[in-house]
Formats: sequence, C-alpha cells, structure tokens
Amino acid sequence: MSAMLVQEIEFTEEEVLHGLRQYEKQTYFQIQDVIYYPYYFFEYQVSAKSLLKFNGKAACTVDALGGRGAMVDVRPVFYERKVENGRIPGLVIEENEAIAIAKRFVFDNASSKAKFVTMPKIIEVQRNLFYRPFWLADFKLQNNKQGQLIVDAISGSYHPL
Repeated sequence: MSAMLVQEIEFTEEEVLHGLRQYEKQTYFQIQDVIYYPYYFFEYQVSAKSLLKFNGKAACTVDALGGRGAMVDVRPVFYERKVENGRIPGLVIEENEAIAIAKRFVFDNASSKAKFVTMPKIIEVQRNLFYRPFWLADFKLQNNKQGQLIVDAISGSYHPL
C-alpha cells in the first residue's frame, strides 16, 4: 500500500450499479474493481492587460497517462489515503512534462477567451499529483454479448472500454 492524494468516492459501488440498471434494465452489470487514475492538478494566478481587466486564478488538470489538459471549474478536494498497489497505473507523463503541458494549456485557454494587449503573466500557485477513482464494470447483454465500462466515481459519467 502507498499513501497518496486521492479524491473521495462520491458514487458508491451500489449507487453505480443501481444507476446502470435503471438505464439498461435487461443488461446484467457487475463491478469488478476500483482503480485510481493519476492526474496532476495545477492552479495559477493569471494577469494581463486587456480591454477588460483580467486578473484571477485558473486551474487545470493534466492526465498523467495521456498528457491531456482540462480546465477545472471547482477546485478538487484531496485526501491522503493508502491505496493497494495494483489499483494504480504507473505514471507516463513526468512532472516536468506536465508542468509544460499545463502552462501551455492554461495560456491557450485564457488567450482564446480574452483579448490580451500584453502577454499574460501566469504564476503557479499550487501543484499536486492526485488520483481519481473509477469503477470498472462488466456487462452482459441478453444476446450474451459482453463488455466493460469505466465509471467515474466522482461524476458518475461512464463510457465503454
């Protein structure tokens, strides 16, 4: 077991199964496991001269396996927990690479939303490596076709694997 920063599970195994069964009443679902997917969290202070005053914070996450960035509307809450080894994929994106991806992503995102007169000043305020829980579910259709879903244990969104 390793101690790490994680987000707490908001949709329990039972809630996920109940939700999936409501959408597909004829399909058999079973939760196989929970995994913790690695992300980097970055928060920046962004300021620039523009026609409108632009001075505020921006935050994003960087997927530590694929390197994709995403803006964060609500600052995630992290808890230090011990998680069994084997439930955590290894990092593909190193921290220095993630820093460059995040800074470029926030700059591009802010630039597309505001017309700056000067280059925006972006100062890192916070950085964390954290793990987001996902449920792995198997499903079996009436015609015996089988598949797997991954369900975000924070948002409840899901998609096939």
